[in-house]
Amino acid sequence: MIQAHDISVRFGEVVALPATTLALAPGERLGVRGPNGSGKSTLLRVLAGLQPLSAGRIEGLLPGGRCVLVHQRPHLFRGTPRSNVAYALRLAGRPASDALGWLERLGAGHLADRSVAGLSGGERRRVALARALARDPEVLLLDEPFAGLDEPGRIAVSAACEAFQGTLVIAAPDLDHAPLTRLQDLNPQPVPAGIAAQQSVVGARLADVPPRGDSTVTGS
Repeated sequence: MIQAHDISVRFGEVVALPATTLALAPGERLGVRGPNGSGKSTLLRVLAGLQPLSAGRIEGLLPGGRCVLVHQRPHLFRGTPRSNVAYALRLAGRPASDALGWLERLGAGHLADRSVAGLSGGERRRVALARALARDPEVLLLDEPFAGLDEPGRIAVSAACEAFQGTLVIAAPDLDHAPLTRLQDLNPQPVPAGIAAQQSVVGARLADVPPRGDSTVTGS
């Protein structure tokens, strides 16, 4: 079980994650809901072991490979969706030839041999999720996985989440399409007027920083 006790993250005066307590049981499907700036993405990075805490403590974090985070703007390797998923399969000791099947589960089989450079945001999310699932993690962390998807894409992602047998955490403002067992709301703390612009800049910079290695494969 992962247990977080009054954890928070600050960057100077900027509160990226207000004090939060949660317990995540094996096999649970937790939805983390809140408006922009409430700390949803930061919480996922903490759970993935990527973001140090400013206060509080967390227990039960899993090592890389067993806990996988798919970012809101996922990073894909150069090449094709097929090669991205094949890499994850090799890391997991599974046949790389299964890559197409994982893409098809996400309704992305037709994208298998396209260049990742030409994919839309929604297509990149589906490929990144296929790659993450191919890694066979115990804990899967998804940051706004339904953003930018059309209805068939939302249905495919929802079905893939439903079929996942491990522990699932989905963070998004709207969780109508997510197969969940519990919701937890995050509410941003009031931000002084002089800090609000700084907080927006920090959040934008964090979103633009590439993950260390490949976040959807190594658990970062």
